[in-house]
Amino acid sequence: MERLLQPDIGLIICTAITFLVLVAVLSKVAWRPLLAALKAREEGIRRAIEDAQSARSSAEQLKAQYERELAQGQDKAQAMIAQTTADAIKIRERLLKEAEEEAQRISAANRRQMEKEKANVLRDLRKEVAGLSVLAAEKLVRHSMNQKTQDELLKSFFDDLDTQKSKEQMH
Repeated sequence: MERLLQPDIGLIICTAITFLVLVAVLSKVAWRPLLAALKAREEGIRRAIEDAQSARSSAEQLKAQYERELAQGQDKAQAMIAQTTADAIKIRERLLKEAEEEAQRISAANRRQMEKEKANVLRDLRKEVAGLSVLAAEKLVRHSMNQKTQDELLKSFFDDLDTQKSKEQMH
């Protein structure tokens, strides 16, 4: 056991030389390629982080652009809806106005037609009354008139009635 506690110089030198040879061999064979691989890996990770940040920045820009375009699309849709609503209101008002004008035109035409019909009925009624009056007068007087005299008498009678009607309308 004493021997274990006393160092042997030859063993120490041999161990040191073996250690140095091992370090030299490992540095040429393993450490340099290992360090190069670690450096390459570190560089790859750094590039991946930069690419990820670039992609994230690009994605954020695309998202902002998408949101702007979406807002513009919504604004355009709202504007189109508002324009369509305004156009529909204008068309509705125009159609109502046209319908009202058509109703007034039809009403006026109906009034004119009724006035015309009324005038025709009155004229026919006057002829009838005049004819009956002439017949009654003829029977009273007991003498008969020819057709020409009767037509002249009726014309004179109508002219007198029209003159009288004109005077009444003026008052």
